[in-house]
Amino acid sequence: MFEISTPQGLSVKISAIGATVCSIKLDGQELTLGYADESAYLQDPFYLGCTVGPYANRIRNASFWLEQQQVNLTANDGEHCLHGGKTGLNRLRWQLETHETDQLTLSCSAAHGDGGFPGNRQFRCHFKVHQTELQLRFEATTDAATVLSLTNHCYFSLDAQAQNIDTHSLQSPLLQVLDKDATGIPTGRLLSCAERYPGLAAGEQLSQMFRHSGALDHCFVVQNAGNSLQPLATLTSPDQQLSLTVLSDLPGVQIYSGDALTTPFTPRQGICLEAQYWPDAPNQPEFPSPVLLAGEKYQHQIIYRFARQNGLDSND
Repeated sequence: MFEISTPQGLSVKISAIGATVCSIKLDGQELTLGYADESAYLQDPFYLGCTVGPYANRIRNASFWLEQQQVNLTANDGEHCLHGGKTGLNRLRWQLETHETDQLTLSCSAAHGDGGFPGNRQFRCHFKVHQTELQLRFEATTDAATVLSLTNHCYFSLDAQAQNIDTHSLQSPLLQVLDKDATGIPTGRLLSCAERYPGLAAGEQLSQMFRHSGALDHCFVVQNAGNSLQPLATLTSPDQQLSLTVLSDLPGVQIYSGDALTTPFTPRQGICLEAQYWPDAPNQPEFPSPVLLAGEKYQHQIIYRFARQNGLDSND
């Protein structure tokens, strides 16, 4: 277990198992779910804080076509492949490359055919803390065409006393969300957030959102995604004193309300805000392409920016 921290009170613990963020504390307050025993992450079924890949979210029927070849993956979510299948990056022991007071870098490799994914791939995850934000940078290369979507899977709770996230508020400037079928696979249709989640643009308590829209496990669409960081969503504590804004240059963010959490946790004890490529994009050519070719470099960022209402935030 490694730790990085800032003079402004942000401390982050990271495990080489799955390049996992095990703890985020601001002024001593825990902000994400984790296990007391680091070895528990080897068998964790919830993907707590880990680096998810090679492909975050679902790929329909655990297969897709790439360069006129059918690629068959391991199914671990009914007929579908979820988060890279049974041998995803969260199950690997990553190697430490560098470790300083405020940053560290972990790396790992995956051979051609691991989990069915093509290409001998090299992965690197760089963690850096600055004032009150945690910055993650994901990098990868391959020697053959492959698909790639890496994300972090922290479950956030900004109130350690709350039994669940219902009294948190959620706001997002995103205008569209992917429609999906009963198994979580996108239908290809884009729905209006204003109609599906009418309180999201201004910010709404999650209990209200659940009441009229049901549980959250949907991919929200980023307009004009590119090289620049954009704010994707802001989570605010029940007392409105602490907020988390997620920023990324990725084309989507899966917002998941943690309904499948079970012992030693409880349903909706934390919420995930997972910046990523769109689910099932390898099978839906009209979606932003997750294909990485030999000689290209995958590089994306995710930032978790914390701010207190009457304290220092990372923009000061």
